[in-house]
Amino acid sequence: MNRTINTLALAALVAGAGLTGCGGDTASSPGDAQVTAAVRASAGEYDPQARMDDERDRDDAVSRFMGTLNALAQVPALAPLFDEYGLQYPIVVGDDDASAGLIRFLRAVRITLSGGDVVLTNRATGGVIYSAPLSDLAEGSFDPANLPTSGATPPPAPTCTSFTYSAWGACPSSGTQTRTVLTSSPSGCTGGSPVTSQSCTSVPPTPPPSTTCTSFTYSAWGACQPNDTQTRTVLVASPSGCTGGSPVTSQACTYVPPVTACTYTYSAWGACQSNGTQARTVVSSSPTGCTGTPVLTQSCTYAAPNPVTFQDVVSSCTMCHGLTSNTTVFKSGGYTATGWSSAQWLTTVNSMVAKGAPLAAGTTAQDYADYLANVP
Repeated sequence: MNRTINTLALAALVAGAGLTGCGGDTASSPGDAQVTAAVRASAGEYDPQARMDDERDRDDAVSRFMGTLNALAQVPALAPLFDEYGLQYPIVVGDDDASAGLIRFLRAVRITLSGGDVVLTNRATGGVIYSAPLSDLAEGSFDPANLPTSGATPPPAPTCTSFTYSAWGACPSSGTQTRTVLTSSPSGCTGGSPVTSQSCTSVPPTPPPSTTCTSFTYSAWGACQPNDTQTRTVLVASPSGCTGGSPVTSQACTYVPPVTACTYTYSAWGACQSNGTQARTVVSSSPTGCTGTPVLTQSCTYAAPNPVTFQDVVSSCTMCHGLTSNTTVFKSGGYTATGWSSAQWLTTVNSMVAKGAPLAAGTTAQDYADYLANVP
């Protein structure tokens, strides 16, 4: 049978949990003395005549300790520690079962008050869990690595039996509408059988009445086709959402066949004429039916022909060497030079003129030299 936890026993746990002064478990303040007295009383070391005073002191010590513990229970950083033992603010002393978490907590954690600071240490390891000034418990230093564990197996979460839902969603074409669970009870429950879907009849939305289009924005006209028409497309119609209307998307035009330029093959350029031009002819053009203007003439630099003839050379040389007029000059008297330049021949011609060789009328020694330099 459950019974209310003995305040005397809790006082002993308080002392054992370490609500002490600087001297460890030795009391150093009036409150500590009261707790220590409570511990002694729990061991039977008390004067029955002073029982009322001891109980009053004991209750006061426990009350002040619980006040400090509840203040610590509101520090966000310590929430994991208090959650581990199932302690929720406000922490109260109830029956043995209700206070089981508190008892385990006090057996695992030492709480020390010293110089205006409170320090929580792990009894098993001695590691500091949390330290903070009493004047501002929230501004402390927390080391989660030093947290103790309760070692208790948490009870299984209860099965959810009641649910609060969102409104049903719209009915889709699949014929099933859904909703979501907003809350479930009892607190901390899992599972259950929430009803989150149901059959429904999907009703297609009624389309708005259509409006005839009255205005259009068009693309540019396309090229004129061989059938003498060209087209364009509608880019925008108004008013918004309209249909139909009478867009003008085609019109008459005059088709002009595309012109294909010719590619020509030419003959070689002819000799440069005295007017400073030379000509050529078109050998072929492509593709068939093409049009264009071939380039048949171009400017050139006219050079007058050499006035000296083969007979002039034979005549001049024959008279100089006393040869017969029908003897080829290039094989007479040992003059068989070929491949000479015009300058080399000019020296020889001038030498012959000096010896009395005549030049044809209207010619010069340079004309003779140029001719001889270019004879094959």
